[in-house]
Amino acid sequence: MNANIHRRDFIKAGILAATLPVIGIAEGQPDSVNGRQAGRPALRMRQVHLDFHTSEFVPGIGEEFNKQQWQNALRAGHVNHINIFAKCHHSWSYYPTSIGNVHPNLKFDLLGAQIAACHEIDVFCPIYYTVGWSAHEAETHPEWCVRDKDGAIVASGGLNLNAKPSEVKPHTAWKYLCAAASGSYHAYIMRQVEEICQKYPVDGFWFDIYHDHDCHCHFCVARMKQENVDLEDKDAVTRSYVSSIKEHMRQMRELVARFHPNATVYFNSATHPGDTFLFKKRLFDLNTQQELEDLPTTWGGYDKLPIEAKYHLGEGSRVVAMSGKFHKSWGEFGGFKSADAIKYEAAAMIANGAACNFGDQLHPSGQMDMSTYHNIGEAYAYVEKIEDYGPGGIPYSKLGVWLTLGDEADRGTVNMLLEMHYDFVPASEKNLDQLTTVIIPSQPCLSSAQAALISAWVKRGGKLLVLEAGAFDQQKTRFQLDLGADYFGAPEYDCDYTVVQTGLSANIVSSPFLNYSPGLRTKLTTGQPLAMIREPYFSRTYGHYNGHANTPYRLEDSTFPAVVRNGNVLFFAHPLDRLYYANGVRLHRELFKNALDLLGADPVLKVTGLPSSGRVSLLRQNRNNRYVAHLLYSPALQRGDCKVIEDFPSISSVKLEVRVPERVAKVRSIPDGETIAFTYQSGMVQVAVPTFTMHTGVVLDY
Repeated sequence: MNANIHRRDFIKAGILAATLPVIGIAEGQPDSVNGRQAGRPALRMRQVHLDFHTSEFVPGIGEEFNKQQWQNALRAGHVNHINIFAKCHHSWSYYPTSIGNVHPNLKFDLLGAQIAACHEIDVFCPIYYTVGWSAHEAETHPEWCVRDKDGAIVASGGLNLNAKPSEVKPHTAWKYLCAAASGSYHAYIMRQVEEICQKYPVDGFWFDIYHDHDCHCHFCVARMKQENVDLEDKDAVTRSYVSSIKEHMRQMRELVARFHPNATVYFNSATHPGDTFLFKKRLFDLNTQQELEDLPTTWGGYDKLPIEAKYHLGEGSRVVAMSGKFHKSWGEFGGFKSADAIKYEAAAMIANGAACNFGDQLHPSGQMDMSTYHNIGEAYAYVEKIEDYGPGGIPYSKLGVWLTLGDEADRGTVNMLLEMHYDFVPASEKNLDQLTTVIIPSQPCLSSAQAALISAWVKRGGKLLVLEAGAFDQQKTRFQLDLGADYFGAPEYDCDYTVVQTGLSANIVSSPFLNYSPGLRTKLTTGQPLAMIREPYFSRTYGHYNGHANTPYRLEDSTFPAVVRNGNVLFFAHPLDRLYYANGVRLHRELFKNALDLLGADPVLKVTGLPSSGRVSLLRQNRNNRYVAHLLYSPALQRGDCKVIEDFPSISSVKLEVRVPERVAKVRSIPDGETIAFTYQSGMVQVAVPTFTMHTGVVLDY
């Protein structure tokens, strides 16, 4: 087959999929692609996730695919990895399958042609396969659908199961299918994945749609009855379902490894701490790398990546950060994010130790959009200059955040730290003794064993900052840590105020300032109050109200402390993290900073002169004998309902102080490689950062 021939020429000549040569390997043989010996490949830094969800109502599927045009797009984009489609959300397959359903308007092996085109230019191309959303199969096999407790089909996106064909369908609206290992849909998936493994030289698989729900389908109910699960016990139902999904993933991993032992395997949706249903059960352990799908313009902003990347890098995983070329969201034909925004996002991914992946959506015709790849190419040309200074590095800090898996609490804490430029790592039992300071956000999260471990660490000199309910026991009736105060009770008013004392007063008003959510009431024991709660005259109700908003404060402090110091422990009665996440009050962030400074939480990396919208990340690359301090600046601007990256002003007068155990021999900047003068005193490296725009890195070689 001459791969330069246009797809339409195959169709006109009557050459159908069945007559095309199969690109494949014999079972049990190692992969070899263009002479590349098998072995789980090094992580590719410049990736694209190429969506291809194509309806049966669209004609001419793949007819405009051309090998040369495909390769030209990848070259223009500086792309060395692209995820391509075997099966989409409409249930259609894009290769000659005897298990699934070939797209009715596809007349050749599109998947095989794409693999051949990629491997010819040494582009890695894992294969996408949808699991949880598959429309045709949901219609033809309703027994495969996820069911709620009452037997109704579970769907996403406000899908109306009784809608008329002429009614407008919401975006991202699909029926869920149940992939639990106990069901026949799982068996069907296994057969088709095995077929793909036998037909093609598989670089990897990208399995999509594992979401946060239980299932009461016929197969799940039968399994739970065998397991003696009480169907009225939601927690027990959840445990059973998660275990069966994890078994599904395990069997998939084993199946792929049987044919392609070095292929990558990724199950999407299990890597986000905010998705606690899947995350707590560590379904991500079945992945060969952790991929962090996100669209920061509309999915919650630009500050989600650091906490997720730091967590998985700390677990020893390889990490891929995912965004999109779209202005808003997946499935958006004709939507473009600017090349500048893609460049900033890519630099942020590298700065956080992750490889880069940007989502695109292939036109049903099979023709690549060159404007998209020119935009991506501008970013990836820059990534080529800096990619050796990110992935492979491990976040380095002595300040830890104990993740509670309460999304608002964790992210509120992290948002304050990011804006303060206090770099951090996730804290856990594994690394506690490597940290000097730990923050516990306001969500109850500690087991008794964890509380005992933290208490012993504090006695050895560890410094601890606890927000509101972070130290509660599981019953939420007492503190498990010695905070210098005992829990007295829940607040009585709908809001309250904080009055600070001298030790915490830097950049804080002397007047009582508002907390939109009130603090816990506590009684001092051995602790020293550093701030007090001032209560309102009454809560705002229809019967008692004052003015437009909250009731004014009383003229005297209450007896309840707002901040307590007990040796190396600082306790906040308020959920300062959730308050900041919801309201962004600078006074709250300043109070948080003052508390950390008072504790003596001396950060490894100190930054001065960088605006609060700037971001910093310190990575340690042991194998290269260096640290890399990444600095980024481009404020995300709210435009309509999107966060937009647009402005790259020059940033000057930034200074760094870095305290590392090794003796630093040389300091240089990236991407230009210029040597930077520095001073070294008592283990502290001091550097004046050269003026930069958007991103720079300061490399400390030792």
